[in-house]
Amino acid sequence: MPAKATCKDCYFRSAGLCALPGETLCPTFRALSSGRSLQPPRQARLVIRPTMPLVASPGL
Repeated sequence: MPAKATCKDCYFRSAGLCALPGETLCPTFRALSSGRSLQPPRQARLVIRPTMPLVASPGL
């Protein structure tokens, strides 16, 4: 079971860029990676949907 992330694991907190009080994870949390660099957030995989055939509307 992976350990739960804390504010100490956040790039912004470790770089002194966090202005929020407390230790509650916020929406801007970015995990601190090796080398103390900021990694972009993971994005959902792009899924190409099938296209619908174009149909002429009656009356045009």
